[in-house]
Amino acid sequence: METQSIEKSQRINLGAGRVKFSDDAIKKLNYVLSGLFMLTAISYFINYMEKEHELGRHFFTSFIYIFTALLFFLKARIELSSTSKYAPHFMISDDFIKVKTGVFKKSILINWNDIKKVELSSYKIGIKDKTGVQYYPYQTRKDTSIQIKRAIEEMATQKGIEVENLLRK
Repeated sequence: METQSIEKSQRINLGAGRVKFSDDAIKKLNYVLSGLFMLTAISYFINYMEKEHELGRHFFTSFIYIFTALLFFLKARIELSSTSKYAPHFMISDDFIKVKTGVFKKSILINWNDIKKVELSSYKIGIKDKTGVQYYPYQTRKDTSIQIKRAIEEMATQKGIEVENLLRK
């Protein structure tokens, strides 16, 4: 049943955050920066091979550049990916809402049957259930935030769940 609803669900990625450039441009920039840091690491290593002195400093500096290159590469491949399960996203289906607000944060699956009320705020979604209100803050572009809120509001009204838009007050 869950795989059926995942197929019918709407996935909205949060992207690179509140930046004015497109996700594709940010992804390409991360790849370029990764390549530049890798080239710098290689040049430091070649410099060591030619001069053969200060071994520790050259290896440490090369290691730092390689590590930084990997961070930029992984950010582009994981966080900015439209298909990665680790990328921050909202998934709205007929049966549940899945919330993942960060790469290292655990995804939260909320069944529509458990939801009593939905609160929409500026870059934050509040969901009230039996245990109380839980807020899910996120960072994304304005248009993506509006898209998330519209999708949640539409599904909540279909389910007969009260939706309170705190931005209109």
